[in-house]
Formats: sequence, structure tokens, C-alpha cells
Amino acid sequence: MRRMEEFTCYPSQRSPGSTSSGWRWSSLANLALSMLLLTGCMAGKTRSLPFTEFPPAEVTNVEYLRRTTMAIQPFDISAVKIMGGHHEGLLQVRQPWIWDLSKEQKEILYGDLGNVVRYAFIDELLKRNQRVIILGQSLPTRKLDYTITGTVRSVELNTYGQGTREGFGSAGNYWEATIELGDVTVVRSRDNATVWQGDVTQYCKLPDNPAKLDWTIFTVLKKSLQEGLALAKGMTMGNVQDAVETSAATYEIGPIVNNPVEIASRLAAWDILRHIFEDKK
Repeated sequence: MRRMEEFTCYPSQRSPGSTSSGWRWSSLANLALSMLLLTGCMAGKTRSLPFTEFPPAEVTNVEYLRRTTMAIQPFDISAVKIMGGHHEGLLQVRQPWIWDLSKEQKEILYGDLGNVVRYAFIDELLKRNQRVIILGQSLPTRKLDYTITGTVRSVELNTYGQGTREGFGSAGNYWEATIELGDVTVVRSRDNATVWQGDVTQYCKLPDNPAKLDWTIFTVLKKSLQEGLALAKGMTMGNVQDAVETSAATYEIGPIVNNPVEIASRLAAWDILRHIFEDKK
């Protein structure tokens, strides 16, 4: 079954032994977190990486592959691990629950990534003029040259926002994906020999992430004032909750043209084609 793992932070909850002073510090911490939304607390590692070029420029001389017939078992996704999250702020902070995307928006971005990987992989082979037989769906009409099997182990998708509409606090406005395929096996049909077996990891970074923070700088100021007013009424549990909920982010998901998970999967298909190329030399 697909597992979704998100590395987010949750506001601390009051323990039986907490004091009113503890609640005061917790409240102030929540307020400080909301102000850090657009500034961040830890630097990202991929902001400076170039955007992924596809198809890769180094791929040449694949005319011979038009003569190759491949049988493919769609990669197993029964235990795929789905990871990632949304980031905002100059230092690319992964957003905790109150400032994160909604449940419905997460489902749009993350809901079917395992299938995206395995079918983009197959589609790329088709686009490269391979003769592809899907095992279990059709009977081979040609003599098979190779059989490909494997699993999708993990998919990580991260989005980096553009900050307010004025660009204040931008996390880079891009999105990235890393996919890991496990136990990929290429078997040559004529003698049942294993041509290659191993794991494949691919990364893709694309501009213009689809998750847009629907805020202006005036929204930030307004929410900060509203938080202050809510807390000024007293450090009660209800007022703290009102202050935190007031600071909640509002996002829009724009149209998705190119998905980094899909492109990473297509690059993985090129990796496998290279192994077959080496075998056919």
C-alpha cells in the first residue's frame, strides 16, 4: 500500500503538568513561526542547481533501438514510499501543518505518483520507437529481445514557493523530484541471460512550481495584526488557537504542464536503454 511520509513540524500540545507560563511561551513560539513563514530557518540545498534538460543532450545514436522488442512488467508499486512537502521563505522552510497545502491539494500533487513513475517509464520507451509488450495485458506478436522488471521504491516531490505576489520571501519558485527504482532487471530473451540488474535513481528540477501562495505583503501584515489582537485578549487556549488559525496560509494550484516526477522517470528509461545499447554492440 502506498505510504505518504511528510517531514513537518506540529505545534506542541499542553501536557498535564504544563503551567500557564508554558502556554505563554508556546503561544509566542507559534506567533514567531508565523512571522518566519517568509524568512525561513534552514537553507535549502538545491536552489543553485540548474534546471533539468530533457531529453538529455548527451543521448545520441539510438537508431538501432527501433529493432528492439521489449516485454515490460509495470513496476511494482505496492510498497512505494511517497515523500516530500511544500517550502516557503528565503531559506526554504518546509511548511508545518497550519501553513501547508490543503489535504485536497496534496492529493492532487502526491496522490498517484507511483503510477506516474511506472507509466512514464513505459511511455518514454514507446516514444523512442521501441516495440513494447505489456506483460499480462497482451500476447507478444513478435519475438522478444528483452524483458524488463523492477519496483518503484520511493518518490520524493518537493515544491518551493514564490513567496507573496510581490515576490517577497520567495523559496525559489521551482519544484523537484527524486525517484528510486529497485531491483531493475534486464533479461536477454534468446538465452535468458541477465544483461543488467541494479537500482536506478534519477533527479529532476523544473521551474514554476504549481503551488502559489495567494498572499500579498499586505496579507502578511494583516494576519500579523490579527494574531496580535487575538493574543492580546489573554493567553487562553481558545485565543491561542484563534491566533494560529488566523495565520494559516492560502494556496492555489495552477495548471501542471511538466511534472518533475514524470521527467525523472523518463530519464530512468534512458538509463535502461543505455544498458541495452551496451549489450547490442
